[in-house]
Amino acid sequence: MSDDYVMVVENLRKVYRNNGIETIALNGVSFKVRRGEMVAIVGPSGSGKSTLLNMLGALDRPTEGRVIIDGVDISHADDDKRAIIRNKLIGFVFQSYNLINRLTAIKNVEMPLSIQNVPEQERRRLALEMLKEVGLDSKAFKKPTQLSGGEQQRVAIARALVTKPSIILADEPTGNLDSKSGAVVVQLLKNLARKGHTVIVVTHNMEVAREADRIIYLRDGKIEKEEINTVTVQQA
Repeated sequence: MSDDYVMVVENLRKVYRNNGIETIALNGVSFKVRRGEMVAIVGPSGSGKSTLLNMLGALDRPTEGRVIIDGVDISHADDDKRAIIRNKLIGFVFQSYNLINRLTAIKNVEMPLSIQNVPEQERRRLALEMLKEVGLDSKAFKKPTQLSGGEQQRVAIARALVTKPSIILADEPTGNLDSKSGAVVVQLLKNLARKGHTVIVVTHNMEVAREADRIIYLRDGKIEKEEINTVTVQQA
């Protein structure tokens, strides 16, 4: 695998079986993602977007095929190794923010570091650094209920970044935001890619998708087509 590629997806299939009935959610999906690339995954409901995101984030295992992150095949790693990969290499951003309302912004950002047993003083320093990165260091001690939706999503992005992951996986990150707040979040994700993070965004919003370097269109569990959005991204 080239060092340029932080993620390689090979012939990914996911089949769900329920009462003897098979449902094919993914059917032979293959693609590569370069380090520092922003990729949007789009498609209608039922196209396999959420299933694919779960595979990329080591939250579920494929029926067949492989997902390789930084040279590690996460598809067949044991549960402990997959948990380490999620905590160290992947940052998650969700549509619903998933912040803890009783905790301040900075405490929310510190949470992944607490799981890694990072000392308190270092946790505080890194969390504040990430809040500054997203322009919210002045609101570090506000609780989520005291922040706007856009600010809450930026806190969620800071939380995703605090462990310095290779990859940011964002599931409908602007889904609950107005257009102005959504544009701020998208610009933030673009800036992260320019700084070397790999950003993969699942979205229904084509305005968001067109801000990515590349768009992957899913339909019926297969890649229907891909589009390159900028001349700066080279084809694999």
